[in-house]
Amino acid sequence: MLMKKLLFAVISLLLVGCSINSTFVYKPNAPVGGVQKLPVKVAVLPFKDGTEDFIERRNVYNFAKGGIRQTITALTPDLWAKAFADDLAASGSFQAVRFIYSLSELVDEDIYIEGTLKRATYAWIYGYPNEYSLSLSAMRRGDNRPFWEEDVAKVWRTTNTDAEGKCGVFSVQCVVGGIHADSNQVMQELFTAARIDLLHTLALPSASQSKVDDRLPATSPSTAPSESVGAEIDKILH
Repeated sequence: MLMKKLLFAVISLLLVGCSINSTFVYKPNAPVGGVQKLPVKVAVLPFKDGTEDFIERRNVYNFAKGGIRQTITALTPDLWAKAFADDLAASGSFQAVRFIYSLSELVDEDIYIEGTLKRATYAWIYGYPNEYSLSLSAMRRGDNRPFWEEDVAKVWRTTNTDAEGKCGVFSVQCVVGGIHADSNQVMQELFTAARIDLLHTLALPSASQSKVDDRLPATSPSTAPSESVGAEIDKILH
């Protein structure tokens, strides 16, 4: 019975015709304090859809291709790209970050980032696995050659205890908000992991690297680069 609580709540919504805010709006990670801003301008292009060709299959939804009626709108690849750009900008780690629709919109950016959304599945029933997976790469604007590639992913399960004590059976907006918050948190975690790895590649000194974010462990070197940050970035970008 508990495992069907989420489904029952949304069925109740459809029956009574309540007005629920289902539009997903990504909320970036909080700005990172005490981090040296890199003299790098970044552009993020729309991500590709590499997910399986289905919308709903055996109580699992593919959010890249569709959302859940009156519960959450689709988390499409372009939404992921915009969200990643917002997250990079909010971190304060780069000189500038913006989302663009095509390479023709590049102006003075040093690098641009492309990506493929590989998995964006969310289970409708407690205990089923959810999975978000993203493949990213960064290119130099001058020669369009990738210098950074990273895959980030998370598989997790929503349990009945996640909603216990928070939402009643008929607290539909509470249940819907929980799905939005769950997706937002996992996206934040994936973006954090990707940002840390990108900063590491761009030779952010280890003294500042440790302050980038403590939400996820970073695989940073034990010693700081011997050359300046600017020199290291110049090597990568040129």
